[in-house]
Amino acid sequence: MDRSKKTGILNILRFHCAWQRANSGLAGAFAALIIGVFPLVFRDYYFDILNFKTQFFYWVVIIFAAVLLMVNAAFLILSIYLGCLRDPVRGRRIDASDWSMLDFILIAGISTLQSVFPAAALLGSDGRFSGLLLWIAYAFMYFAVSKNLRLRQWYMDLFLAAGMAACAIGILQYFDIDPIGFRRMMEPEQFYMFTSTIGNINTYTSYAALLAGASTLLFFVEESRIRKKWYFFCMSVSFFALITGMSDNAYLAILALIGLLPLYAFKNLRGVSTYTFILAVLTSEFWILHRLLPPHSGAAGRMGGLYRVISGSHYLIVLVAALWAVYAALRRIIQRLPDAHPLMRDGNRGRWAWLAFLAVGVILTGFALYDVNVRGNAGNYGGLAQYLAINDDWGTHRWYIWRIGLERYRGFSITQKLFGTGPDTYGLVVMEKYYDEMVKRYGEFFDSAHNEYLQYLVTVGLAGLAAYLALLVTSVCKMIRSAGKRPYVMAIAFAIICYAAQAAVNISVPIVTPVMLMLLAMGVSGADETA
Repeated sequence: MDRSKKTGILNILRFHCAWQRANSGLAGAFAALIIGVFPLVFRDYYFDILNFKTQFFYWVVIIFAAVLLMVNAAFLILSIYLGCLRDPVRGRRIDASDWSMLDFILIAGISTLQSVFPAAALLGSDGRFSGLLLWIAYAFMYFAVSKNLRLRQWYMDLFLAAGMAACAIGILQYFDIDPIGFRRMMEPEQFYMFTSTIGNINTYTSYAALLAGASTLLFFVEESRIRKKWYFFCMSVSFFALITGMSDNAYLAILALIGLLPLYAFKNLRGVSTYTFILAVLTSEFWILHRLLPPHSGAAGRMGGLYRVISGSHYLIVLVAALWAVYAALRRIIQRLPDAHPLMRDGNRGRWAWLAFLAVGVILTGFALYDVNVRGNAGNYGGLAQYLAINDDWGTHRWYIWRIGLERYRGFSITQKLFGTGPDTYGLVVMEKYYDEMVKRYGEFFDSAHNEYLQYLVTVGLAGLAAYLALLVTSVCKMIRSAGKRPYVMAIAFAIICYAAQAAVNISVPIVTPVMLMLLAMGVSGADETA
């Protein structure tokens, strides 16, 4: 090959690399806005927080799409002019997670077209604005970021920094300190229903679940002393935020985190030690918060459910002391053992042991549910009985909401069972038949399922739910496979896992879902780079 031809090929490579860098930079700016700015923006405090954040997200997507289109049009015209249209640099392939997102959008489109409420399904105007139009924006965001972003760890630091600001506001409000005046125009009975720059406490704790999952994994894998301290701070604050959020959905996220983390952590004794430290920090926070909160405060009267079961237990201080003692003992053992010792080398024995422990836990939970609901032995379980006894009032009437949703689904036609009634039309569907009953029994109406998966089953059908679950599962699996080379990608995987766990009793709103899906797209982009 002569020298001029080599030079031409190199120039083509440089041109297309510059094109890729431009797209990556734009995707990075887009990601930074969604994970670093979007959670903190508001306009009229809590009075229009859902409307404003939805509008803000749309405007960011529209502006980014316009700029991306102009930049790529300019590069395309230039490539034609220079005669280097063909890109010698291999792009990122379409994989299972991409097909899952495309499938979901296609199914949501079919669902909208066949819906009895097409306008509501398109715009989500009778729900939480999560109609087809918003999901198209989500899909654009997913593909634009997952196919262009060059993921770096500082993106996670930015995500956590914004999260720490939001959590700090929420924690201060828990102690009746209102740093930015959110409560000035609110009724006192609403003080503990909304918090931070996120809004409803259920939404706030779903955001905190993302932070807890990411910061805990980053703390676990980080080796730099300065960064490890930063991640420890973020982990501690996110735990505080989950607890002080006063929503029981937070405990599903905590359970998923402490239940699944050992499957990653228990590769050696050092991992067991770090996991014990994390548990000790978490339980210590429960014990400390219970004693920091004045008994006469408004939050004290609102705290209930699992918080009272855990923090009010006389055995909590024993557990805290035992965990710190075990951690101290493990640290001394690690210091004395050589690196070549079997306990210090990576292996799967600890993971298999924990998996067996989880299996036993699932069996015991199943037995407890049977014992309470079939045999009627609720009295044997103390404060936990309210969570084990299944009836319409379970979980702040959630079981009632789920029951009527499933009853409506059973009455659907085959087509509706496959494709649903239209995105974000759950309220219209159930209130059509059960509105009078809701108001008579509870004095309120329920316009969402308070279970993302049931909501998708009813609104986009079995096909839509399968596509959404496939998107989550394939994306997380892809991140896990790449975690060996880029451990911080695993932090995104655990953030998604924690979100998915609490989603079983929560709803999807365009306050947290854009952040979750942006993280998912970032994680997929990082996995693609590793591949």
